This record gives sequence, structure tokens and C-alpha cells, in this order.
Amino acid sequence: MKRSRVSISAQFMLLVLVILGMNGAAYFLILKNVYQQELKAQAQTVVANVEAFGAWVAQHGRVWVKDNSGNSYLGEMTVTSAAKPDEPIHFYSKNPALAQREFSEAVAQSTSPAKFRMTSHNVMNPVNKPDTFEQTALAIIRTNNQKEYAEFVQGEYRYAQAVFHKAACISCHGDPAKAPADVINRYGKENGFGFKEGDVAGVISVRIPTHSLSANLMSFIGPLEVGLVVLSLVFAFWFIRSQLISPIKKLTVSAQDISTGQDSPINTDGIALNTRNELDQLVLALSRMRNSTYLAIKKMREARAEASETLVKAKAAVAKARADHPTPTDPATKTVAMGKPGGPKKPDKSH
Repeated sequence: MKRSRVSISAQFMLLVLVILGMNGAAYFLILKNVYQQELKAQAQTVVANVEAFGAWVAQHGRVWVKDNSGNSYLGEMTVTSAAKPDEPIHFYSKNPALAQREFSEAVAQSTSPAKFRMTSHNVMNPVNKPDTFEQTALAIIRTNNQKEYAEFVQGEYRYAQAVFHKAACISCHGDPAKAPADVINRYGKENGFGFKEGDVAGVISVRIPTHSLSANLMSFIGPLEVGLVVLSLVFAFWFIRSQLISPIKKLTVSAQDISTGQDSPINTDGIALNTRNELDQLVLALSRMRNSTYLAIKKMREARAEASETLVKAKAAVAKARADHPTPTDPATKTVAMGKPGGPKKPDKSH
């Protein structure tokens, strides 16, 4: 595999940037999940409050109010006060569903960001007809036997939680022939009936405005946070330079000197033999290699010097031996053998 020619410093900075990018993506996803869970928790709190209010109304059967704004009521009752018998007081009744609807209208006009309404696949009051999201939620909840459904729609978090008919609800939503007369007079006999105890009555639909997740993210990040991130990068780069790259460069120079036979002292002061620091282990190993290399070079030089001395002595011995015992083939004695006194005589060619 081809090795990279990029320096460790550059590789480290690239790695840091990649890690920052991955951590940023992970942080974004975590923030997204937390935000969605927070929206769901808010919606569930709204539903719980609406159900609690409906349960309170159902506990008393109906609530009676003096205000008849909007002409929204079921029954009417007139009472007189003993103190003022000539001034009758008119009260108007509201069942749980009607009280909850008016409660939702009051919330819609308030400054609360979370709005709600109650709707059903079989509404008694046409005002409570479901919108597109609520139709989808009702279909999924009824088909899949789910208790809740949620999605993001046009910058809003929409949440729907199923409402089930209780025994007290069936008197008004069961058989229309047994329904209270004031309910029939107001809504007729066509819609909102035919339910049994335990059936899905409808859903409490909650809508909460959402904000850009990037805007939320930037609201958490300021100059201090950015400065801390930059400072951490500077510290990490300083550490890698001072504790890893610089020592490695020094060891590289020492290794090159050792490879060429030059003396290169390696400082091992303060390093324990059983150190667990990998760089210190490398220093000790290189120091041992240096000592072994120098010892091998020293022995090699001594052997070379000894061999040279032996060769010189051998040449001197050979020269002395030749001088002391010349041979006929020796160029120094060839002239004597060919005719000088004491040498062999030439053959007589006259015969």
C-alpha cells in the first residue's frame, strides 16, 4: 500500500476536522431528537390537561354557566333568587365535549403557543370536522390500533392522541333514541352516534409552532463556546507537536546518524526501564540499537585492523623467504643460470 507523503501534523489537523464534523453532525442529530421529544412532551401535557378538564366536567355530568355568548349550550334553566325574586337568572348547560371545545377556542385566542381541538371521524358538531392531518391521524390510529400519531406539517408539530369512549359517554353518543332530548334538538340524530364503550371516540389534536433547528443550534453557541473549541484545537495541536512530532524528528536524525556510523548521543535520563510511554520505549530501543551498532562497528574495525596487520606481516614474510631462497624461475637469478660462472654450461653444437 502506498504510504502518504503528508506530514503527521497535516494528517492530525485533517483528522481533527473530520472528528469535529462528525461530532457536529452527531450533536445536531442529538439536538434534533431532544427537540422532537420536547415537542412531544409539550403536546402530551396539553392532552393531559384537556382530559383532566373533560373528566372534571364529566364528574358533575354537566356544567351550568350564566353566560350564553355564542349561543353555545345544550339545556337552559331559569332560577330566581329569594333576595331578588323579580330578577330571574338563566343558566345554560354544557356537556364535556362542548366544554372542551369552548376551552380550545379560549386557548386559541390566548398567547399560548400550543393550540388544541377535539375531533372525530364521526363528529356530532360540524364545527369539529377534522382537517387533513387529523383525518390521516384518525385513519392510522383506528386501522393500526395506535394510541398516538405525530408529524411535522408546514412549520408546525402536529400531534394526535386517541380518546376512547367511556360508559358515561355512551348516553349521548350511543343509540340516538336514548340520547338526551336537548342533544337531539341541537345536533339531530344523524351524526355522532353509534359508538360503544371502548371505541375510539376521536382524537385530541395539538399543534405547536416549530423553529429552525439551525437557529436553535446557533442560539446555544456564542463567542465563549467558539473560543473554547478553538482553544481546545490549539492545545491538541501543541500537544501533538511537542510530545510526538518533535521527539520523533530528533529520533529520526539520531537514527540517520547511527546508520552512517556517526556518534549520536541519545538522552535516556529520567526514563524508567519499565515505562509504559510508547515514545520513551522507542527512545530506549533506539539507545540499545545505538550501543549494539557501535559495538559491532568497533569489533569490525578491530578485526579489519588485525587483518590488515596480518596481511602486511604475511607479505613481509614472503618477501624475506624469496630473498633467502631464490629459485631458477626467479627473475633475480635468471642471468646466473644462463651462463655466469657456476652456472650450467651450454651444450656443444659442433657435433
